[in-house]
Amino acid sequence: MGKYERAEVEAAWAEFQKRGVQSEDWVGWSQMFTDDAVYVEHNLGIFEGQKAIENFIVPCMKDYPSMTLWIEWAAIEGDHIAFYIWNNLPDPAGTGKSYQFPNTTWLEYGGDGKFSYEGDYYNPADAERVFTGWLTAGGRKSTPQDKTLKGVEGWAPPVPTPAFAREEVEAEFAKYRERGRIAVSTGDWDQWADQFTDDAKYREHHYGCFDSGAEIRAWITGVMQPFPTMEFPVKWSTIDGNRVNALIPNILPAPEGDDGYYGFDCHTILHYAGNGKWSYEEDLYNPAEAGKVVGAWLAAGGKMG
Repeated sequence: MGKYERAEVEAAWAEFQKRGVQSEDWVGWSQMFTDDAVYVEHNLGIFEGQKAIENFIVPCMKDYPSMTLWIEWAAIEGDHIAFYIWNNLPDPAGTGKSYQFPNTTWLEYGGDGKFSYEGDYYNPADAERVFTGWLTAGGRKSTPQDKTLKGVEGWAPPVPTPAFAREEVEAEFAKYRERGRIAVSTGDWDQWADQFTDDAKYREHHYGCFDSGAEIRAWITGVMQPFPTMEFPVKWSTIDGNRVNALIPNILPAPEGDDGYYGFDCHTILHYAGNGKWSYEEDLYNPAEAGKVVGAWLAAGGKMG
């Protein structure tokens, strides 16, 4: 449970969408943050305070007048909102080609119709690839918007229906977390991979897409071997039917004699398919940020497995 009534959070969320995605009033949108709000844009920087957020977002969005935004889904849990948003550029050549990339956002409601925190999660390489391709195809600031654009069809599988009991989804998410802990402590990532269905999909915004339980197993057992002591505490989470959102810092323990923090945030999305199995996972984070964290950890004396 959060500090505020759900109706109050929902009303602020509706106004947030109206000022931003719907009307593109970025000055008004920025005024929906508290004076001490923090906006963590995991590629472009950290902005502290309402005025700093305004001074960032207004010129930033002015640079992309052809871009439109579309929110695919959102989930509210207590004072937190997680949502999935598409950044869409119109096809300048009229061929029907897609110039789109998604990101996710976490908001924390701070009262009085305002938010105290925003964090955005995406791979900047995706944004650069899309924008470069759009410019090459003839896209310019004068290219008219296309407000009919939504998301890429088939990007993620539908969330399984009907929804299982929330208590079951909560229990299975707890087991998901415990399997991660066991995998780190024992090196046995097979038991972690066992929780995915045979036809599961896994979209990892740096390493790529994996289209079966077998592919997920092969990838995870290889990629995690160098990091035998990484921790994955959950900061925030939401459960909306069979969809679970979790903001999960990936933390490397400080080397002996060092008290630094070596972690980066990842937004993980899961689809629960029943019978203790997950049919989809998607991880969004900035790989460059992750690389800097690992580099700093190694420089401080951290050792790969």
